[in-house]
Amino acid sequence: MGRWRIDLLATEPAEATASGLSRAVWELAAALVDRGHAVRVLFPADEPAERPAHRGVTAVAVPTIGTSRRPFGRDIAIGKNASELLDPSADLVIGNDEKAGALTLPKGAGGRKPVFAMLVHDVALHTFETLRPLEPDRGWRQKVGNFLDRRTLRRLETTALNRARLVIVASELNRELLRKYYDVPPARVALLPHGVPDPLDVGTKDEARAALKLPRDVPVVVFIGRNPERQGRDIALEAYRRIRVFFPGARCLVLGSTVKVEPGVSSLGVVDEATKARALKAADVFLFPARYEGFGLAPREAMRYGVATVVSRNVPFDGAKPGETVRVVTDEDPGAYASELAELLADPALRRRVGEAGRLYADDYSYAKMAERFEGLFVPILGAPT
Repeated sequence: MGRWRIDLLATEPAEATASGLSRAVWELAAALVDRGHAVRVLFPADEPAERPAHRGVTAVAVPTIGTSRRPFGRDIAIGKNASELLDPSADLVIGNDEKAGALTLPKGAGGRKPVFAMLVHDVALHTFETLRPLEPDRGWRQKVGNFLDRRTLRRLETTALNRARLVIVASELNRELLRKYYDVPPARVALLPHGVPDPLDVGTKDEARAALKLPRDVPVVVFIGRNPERQGRDIALEAYRRIRVFFPGARCLVLGSTVKVEPGVSSLGVVDEATKARALKAADVFLFPARYEGFGLAPREAMRYGVATVVSRNVPFDGAKPGETVRVVTDEDPGAYASELAELLADPALRRRVGEAGRLYADDYSYAKMAERFEGLFVPILGAPT
């Protein structure tokens, strides 16, 4: 077989870099193109139009027409619409969330269908059962809605997982969750971490701070999270408030979402890649107290910038050395995070050691390395590319 023809599904267009997991799909696709494969990425678009290629990856806009009000109606419509746009001559189709449960694989020459596989960023049913109980109780309508949502989500994930020739997880945690929720046979599950972007050159730490209007000589803590309840923004902010008593000039940058104005906190919201890079370059400590995380892309990005990183025990760090590579807090007590922050901020030598160990660990997650590992997973199924 020659180089493979691959269709990948993403949740956002290439330019929507706020979604780290969608970006991971696009960058993996580009790295596979660099290895000679023909790759297309299909993504939802309310206004479908022809899009330019992204680093050699063909961009295919999937219309969102046909959305209904039933549970996951938009996801089901997107999955069905994507089915019409899949390449019948593809060797491999990769789904990546519950939308894949609504896909129909095309038939190519001789009735042949592409091999189907799943990239499992998160086990959505586990995310559902972890986060829905955190919502305010709104009565019986909410309970009925949750029941219907859960039933539909389970059906969609079950359909996609049962169809997949190979299920790719980004962490051992998700391998275990697949076993727990869906009893997926271990032989069909393979580990492939998400790629982590190479650091951008945004100048020195002082230059990054100047661009963000931060003083040169104060401690800076950074939190990045587009899903604040899930990723523990409230815990991060409370931990920051507690350490500010001892470090009165400290600043906290919040990216990915917005918060109320309070002393020392800068809420940047959703930012472009250059601004995010400056925030990480400016940081002394990166804080990520996630209540659930299937991989942990944001902390690994921070680690590639050499930032000492503090995470919850819910962030899987396969192969890392807790305490040396990354600092891990074992409960949701903001005081425990404040203690880790205070220790790191008070000891520059410790910060440098943890930051450098983290950088060495995270450097092994480059997209180029992940594309090579991806190829190795499918050689037994598709044959070696030539």
